[in-house]
Amino acid sequence: MATAMLFVGWNRPYPGQHKEAYGFLMSQGLEMLDQWQKDGWCEAVRQYGITAHGGDLNGCVIIEGSREKLDELRRTDGFEKFAMKMGTLFDRFGVVPGVTREGIAAVMKRNPDFTK
Repeated sequence: MATAMLFVGWNRPYPGQHKEAYGFLMSQGLEMLDQWQKDGWCEAVRQYGITAHGGDLNGCVIIEGSREKLDELRRTDGFEKFAMKMGTLFDRFGVVPGVTREGIAAVMKRNPDFTK
């Protein structure tokens, strides 16, 4: 059961790079994400497009799995290649680790002061 996640988010492509940015994301990028799941690095990969809202977050991928596996994944050459490519194509690209609902429950069990 996935207790951790990586929130991979971005704004919009840099000017003049729309075709290359979305081309990479929808082909090689998704292939990489799918392969990580097949290889057992994560349990689920979910991609989202965000509707216009006046903010600077326009798309994201949430990768779910165990904290150990996701921490290790972030240090692989493949993930670094993916992140570096996305960073050259999309403004405000970032990767943020976090926990899932199950992960929050585990944190709460380890910290009984939170439930007082």
